[in-house]
Amino acid sequence: MVTKNELKRLRSLQQKKFRQEYRMFVVEGTKSVLELLESGWEVEGLYATAAWMEAHTDLNLPDLQIVSEKECEMASGLQTPPGIMACARFREPDGTDFQERLPDKLLLLDGIRDCGNLGTIIRTADWFGFTHIICSEDTAEIYNPKTIQASMGSFTRVRLHYTKLPEFISRLPEAYRIYGTFMEGQDLRGTEFPQHAAVVIGNEAHGISPEVEQMVTDRLSIVRVADHPVDSLNAAVATAILCFALSR
Repeated sequence: MVTKNELKRLRSLQQKKFRQEYRMFVVEGTKSVLELLESGWEVEGLYATAAWMEAHTDLNLPDLQIVSEKECEMASGLQTPPGIMACARFREPDGTDFQERLPDKLLLLDGIRDCGNLGTIIRTADWFGFTHIICSEDTAEIYNPKTIQASMGSFTRVRLHYTKLPEFISRLPEAYRIYGTFMEGQDLRGTEFPQHAAVVIGNEAHGISPEVEQMVTDRLSIVRVADHPVDSLNAAVATAILCFALSR
């Protein structure tokens, strides 16, 4: 039986200060929870309603605790709770220097602030085989419930590294070319990426920060085909297009 204190802690994890205090976060939804359980992440608790269990009799989940519909609503951060949630521990840094084992192609996020965008970017990166994303320190938090929800379980396979982005770029080997996305630049459709390439995705409203822009070696543009004005592309959509181009 779930205690009041346990429910209170679950609910508190909707707030960043408590996630940081407990070093825990919440995952909701059948697909995301199942991927979490298969990933090797440390899970502190697993909770489901009787209705969810009745609908998923084919699943044999370890240490599953039953919660009432009301308790699920109290603990959930979603308007319509899916009936199953897990509490997991943060994946702490392993102490190794990521720059010693860099992949050939890198995604760098410079100030992505929308959690939904970040989650979608993680899901997109997973689709195209990117297992690491480098994030500026002001990029949205991976453990925010909206990020976790939008990633649809891909957060278990794509590792995010938060760092001072200019410093990270300055330490990259000379073989890497640094690409940035701008309204004006080389047409992405005609770009052939070298073996070592890092692509910077800028903030949704302000684009790439001045400090990082100075370090960009190649300016790219996803050229608008329409002959009438259209608002700029969503950051997650632009990332998907760039990931496709990088993976060719």
